Amino acid sequence: MEKRLKDYEKFINGKVDNPDEKLIEFHREMLRNFQHERMVHLFIMLFFILLTLGLTIIYVLMMMSSRTYYFFEFLPMLVATILMWVLSICYVRHYYFLENHVQGLYDISRKLYENSYKKNGIDLKEVGKKIMKKVEKSFNRKEKK
Repeated sequence: MEKRLKDYEKFINGKVDNPDEKLIEFHREMLRNFQHERMVHLFIMLFFILLTLGLTIIYVLMMMSSRTYYFFEFLPMLVATILMWVLSICYVRHYYFLENHVQGLYDISRKLYENSYKKNGIDLKEVGKKIMKKVEKSFNRKEKK
C-alpha cells in the first residue's frame, strides 16, 4: 500500500501543472480509494490497540493473582502480549503514513483545481465570491421565514 501511494503521488505530481477533466476525475477516484483504505486501517488499528491493552491487563492481573512467580508458567501469555504490542506499533506507524500522505493528496487536489481554472481562464477568487453571495442569500431567505 505504501509503495502504491508513493507511486501515485509521484505520478500525479508530474501531471499537476497541466490537468484536464479526465485527470481530475481519476484523481478524485484514487483519493476516494485511499480515504477508504485509511478508514479501514483506522478501525483495524483501533481493534489491535484495544486487543493489546486487554491482553496486557489480563497478563498483569494473572501475574498479580498468582502466588508463584515461575517465569515459564506465564511465558505463552507474555509472548502473545509482546507480539500484540509489536503489531500495534506497526499499525500505528502504517496509519500515520497513510494519514500524512492522504493529507498531501488534498494539497495536490487543490493545485489541480487551481491549475485547471487558470488553464480555462477562471479566477478562483471571483468564483468564491459568487458562491459566498449565494450562500448568504440562502441564509437570508431562511432567516426571513
